[in-house]
Amino acid sequence: MSQNAAPLPGASTSADTPTSTAGATSAAPAAVLPASSSSLDAAAEAAAAIAQAADPARKLVVLLADGLRADTARDYMGYLQALNEAGRAQWRSLRCELPSLSRPLYATVINGEPPLTHGILGNGQAGQALSHHLFQQLDAQGIPAAIAAYHWFYELLAGEIFDPLRHRDAVPTGCGLQAARWYWEDDYPDSHLLADAESLRRAHLPVQGPSLLFIHPMGPDLAGHMHGGESTPYAMSARKLDMLLAQLLPRWHAEGFDLLMTSDHGMKADRMHGGPLPVEREVPLVWVPHDGAVGLALPEQQTDIAGWILERLGIAPAPGGATA
Repeated sequence: MSQNAAPLPGASTSADTPTSTAGATSAAPAAVLPASSSSLDAAAEAAAAIAQAADPARKLVVLLADGLRADTARDYMGYLQALNEAGRAQWRSLRCELPSLSRPLYATVINGEPPLTHGILGNGQAGQALSHHLFQQLDAQGIPAAIAAYHWFYELLAGEIFDPLRHRDAVPTGCGLQAARWYWEDDYPDSHLLADAESLRRAHLPVQGPSLLFIHPMGPDLAGHMHGGESTPYAMSARKLDMLLAQLLPRWHAEGFDLLMTSDHGMKADRMHGGPLPVEREVPLVWVPHDGAVGLALPEQQTDIAGWILERLGIAPAPGGATA
């Protein structure tokens, strides 16, 4: 893979509270000032979060960067960290479920259950469908969604083996999607996948009203399996993804889309994952809203992500589980 990201098209001080002067009973009460500029910032952030929560036209991009460790994202994604330092992003990490493998955790992210519950326990369960997931809930409420993702997502939604000559842009019946683009080679460039996603967004998601764009690039996972989670190519995969987001995120923000970025699992130096070690389980969780409301409460666990997405788009989680 090239070491350079392929470009996408276009491109205070505290103040004391005044006290009344003895004998000046006719004077107007003195105004009470905030204790510091930090409290002003907190008040503004809280007001923005309240306004955003009441917005009926919420639009969301969810980016699941496959195999991206929390520490690698923190250390090498300079654009997202710039937004964090400027107070325009909220940066956290969470621990993925077990086993820390891709197909089981794809299922967890979109249906809100751990692998032991939803039954997708390994990468070899090709063609096995999830019984329920967040896209069905969105469709039931008339909220459009589009996805650009690895073909294993197709198999989880369709319940059949992916055929690249038939299913490249196929939307499985009853899956709740308006549009899709699937890739099947692990070395499909992240730059191409993000361009695919942007094309879907522009063609199929409405300008007004809530909608979801789900994107699943493979770059970090591929670099990790080839070179290990401590390697220069693995770090470079995070840098390249960050540079691509620097081109796309301003466009998304300009059209009212917020970004939630996370990952399915991490990566060990031995070029594998699947176990309980922190480097295999700790993944980033980055919230970058278009209107500066960074104080929104974020998912605490990977099993909370599906329900959080539904709530963010105005849907209460179903009884018995986030997507049941």
